[in-house]
Amino acid sequence: MKSTSATRVVVDLNAYANNLRIIRQMIPGECAVLAVVKADAYGHGGVRIARKALTEGVSMLGVATVDEGITLRDAGVDAPILVMVQPPAEAIGVAVENDLRIMVSDVATAEHIGEHARRLNKVVPIHCKIDSGMGRQGFDIETALNDITFLTRVSHIDIEGIATHFPLAETVRDQFTATQLKLFKHLLKQLEKQGIPYEMAHAANSAAIINYPNSVLDMVRPGLMTYGVWPTETPPVQSPLHPVLRWETRIMLIKDIRPGTAIGYGRTYTVHEPMRMALLPVGYADGYKYKLANNADVIIRGKRCPVRGAVSMDQITVDVTGVPGAVVGDTATLIGTDGSQHISADELAQRAQTIPYDILTGIGPRCERVFVE
Repeated sequence: MKSTSATRVVVDLNAYANNLRIIRQMIPGECAVLAVVKADAYGHGGVRIARKALTEGVSMLGVATVDEGITLRDAGVDAPILVMVQPPAEAIGVAVENDLRIMVSDVATAEHIGEHARRLNKVVPIHCKIDSGMGRQGFDIETALNDITFLTRVSHIDIEGIATHFPLAETVRDQFTATQLKLFKHLLKQLEKQGIPYEMAHAANSAAIINYPNSVLDMVRPGLMTYGVWPTETPPVQSPLHPVLRWETRIMLIKDIRPGTAIGYGRTYTVHEPMRMALLPVGYADGYKYKLANNADVIIRGKRCPVRGAVSMDQITVDVTGVPGAVVGDTATLIGTDGSQHISADELAQRAQTIPYDILTGIGPRCERVFVE
């Protein structure tokens, strides 16, 4: 059924391709790229983004769950897919059946994968996650050598990758990150000394590609920067990245508000002068954060219009007094550019006291996705 939603996300696939090319320029030519497309490609549309990534020559796709991997398989994507969060036991058989690689954090899971692979007469590539300081999933750095050595005796699995992850790569010259990398590289040397085979080591996410080029090993795992958001604490004056996503809706109603009137739940904004109010059909159920109440703008006809009153589940109200030509049906830009004005995911994140990942992945399924090239 054709969508009747007034709110949509416009995804520029060429901008995404541009960002992958920028990343390619930052890393050695022999380095592989895993395109992170988890969480429906950060809200951009997983299948279409995955296909575009593959046309740009990425070697692998990264998802968070087995279900995300199967969605890509069902759409005809036959490239290598890595499930980056160790799945529950009941999902492993399905992962093996669908030729998904799995990031492994303990011996028992690797053995479980081997059991399913034996039944299907397959050899399943796995990636061993090393906890070098992230404090989440992964073999402990102190025991990783022994654990991985044991895995070489598990049949029907192939240790394709050794990986780690950084919690502070956004910060330049961070000593903790430097120590993590030193520990990880020492482990790789120990594996080499022991003659334990693997095909690739990978550690660098988007921020590490920029801030820690010595963490660029055999493969990188860019996510945020592929979607056009600069991933470090110190963005350049002119970013070479292109925003991939535009989020927009339309004015549903315009009405004049008398002074003394309070707007919305909680009566958090009171009108002090005559105001023209525009109603926009987007709210926190669509991913427009509750904390943006009285704390954000939208762009209408090239002018910023402040959000007035609470963000409701399905609607917000904005002040269009300064846009006398505004009419029902006009486009209101939530993220994107209109004229000389621009609102980024970064801006909304700062105003909502969160991070750009939260803004992008939070845009809900009620917002139609439209893909352009």
